[in-house]
Amino acid sequence: MNSVIAFLLAQAGAGSGFATIGIFALFVIVFYFLLIRPNQKQRKQHDALVRALKKGDTVMTAGGIFGRVTQLKEDYVLLEIAKKTEIKVARSSISRREEGAAGQGKQGRQTEAPEAEPEESGEA
Repeated sequence: MNSVIAFLLAQAGAGSGFATIGIFALFVIVFYFLLIRPNQKQRKQHDALVRALKKGDTVMTAGGIFGRVTQLKEDYVLLEIAKKTEIKVARSSISRREEGAAGQGKQGRQTEAPEAEPEESGEA
């Protein structure tokens, strides 16, 4: 990237205002596509997740706590993390929803050992 910038500066000359504006525009475009746009996309996905929460969903918080949603409020949710144990968690701290309850316990942990895949023989 630095060599491209050096090449553009050498071709345009030090006094050319158009080259400076072009390089600045190039930086803005690269910055947008590498940093801003992916962050906006991730934020939209998280907002959709938080809006779609419903009672009974098994979720994981940003702190790594698994629980089942028992009550939804505007700014927070109540999570049951054990029998008769609920905690109040900000909606924004919900990081993901656990899918597929088959083979999983209440808190989303796997209750059975995963099946081992057959090993491939080293013979060619």
